[in-house]
Amino acid sequence: MAKLLISNTASLTLSPPSSSSSSRALFKPPHVPPVRFLLAGKPTSNRGVRVVTTRAGPTTQQYLFAFFLPLSLVAFTVFTSIRIADKLDRDYLEEVAINQAIRETDEDDEEDDMSPEEKPALPRTRNRPKREV
Repeated sequence: MAKLLISNTASLTLSPPSSSSSSRALFKPPHVPPVRFLLAGKPTSNRGVRVVTTRAGPTTQQYLFAFFLPLSLVAFTVFTSIRIADKLDRDYLEEVAINQAIRETDEDDEEDDMSPEEKPALPRTRNRPKREV
C-alpha cells in the first residue's frame, strides 16, 4: 500500500512596495514543497518517488483567448441580429407596398364598375304569404 505525504507549510508573502510612484504591491508566489510518495514496504527509505509541482500562471495567449473568444461571440451575435432585423424590415415594407398596391387596384376596379345608369341593388325582401287570423 502506498502512502501519500503532503506537507502544507507554505504561506503567501507580499513583497514591500517599491520606491517608485506606483503603489501596486508585487505578488510573490509561495514556495510549494515537493509531494513525496512513500512506498508501502519501505517507509524509512529515501528511494520514494518524488513529484515536484510547479506553479505556472496563465500565459498571455491564454488571457487573449479568454478575452477575445467571448467578445467575438458577442460581436457575431450582434451583427447577425442586425442583419436579421434589416431583412425583416425590408420584407415588411415590401409586404406593405404590395398590400397598398392591391388596395389601390381594388378601389380603381370599384370606380370603373359603377356606371351612372346602374342603380345599387335594393335589399331583397322575402315573399311570404300573409298569415290569416
